[in-house]
Amino acid sequence: MKRSGTHFRENAVVTLVFILLPYLIPSASAVEILGMKYGNLKRNAEITQIFETHQILPNHKYYINAWGNIPYAIIAIHENYTLRKGLWKEVDPTPQLLRSWVFQMTPIYGYPPYGSYILDHKGNQVGVWYSSKQWTTIIMEENNGIAVFTPEPPGFRGGVR
Repeated sequence: MKRSGTHFRENAVVTLVFILLPYLIPSASAVEILGMKYGNLKRNAEITQIFETHQILPNHKYYINAWGNIPYAIIAIHENYTLRKGLWKEVDPTPQLLRSWVFQMTPIYGYPPYGSYILDHKGNQVGVWYSSKQWTTIIMEENNGIAVFTPEPPGFRGGVR
């Protein structure tokens, strides 16, 4: 029994390190650990403005992570990249729909959302992010694949719901 508990703890520690490591390294761009390439978010006022003026970026596919009809994160990934299936819901936004989402998102976590660039492991822009949450895990995969982890649901750690 003791051995299986030790094995579980070792696996948990390794998993935790891989999840947290991109946040702990000062230069989050150009991160490659054991063959895994991690991207990052870079906060940007222009991206915030794009969402708040309800502009739809050309050559991007839009996705939301939502509870019901109110998203708590919106991303747009450039068409040259393929988002890993299952993490986000693909949407076809209109300026009116984007306006509605941006308006509804403001009180979700108790502070306003803002925009960020989604950068690959080399610092190249692959998409944009809009949420009150300022961190996520981004993994660059083979053949221009990308995994962008969703933010924690509202209320999970004190957010308003």
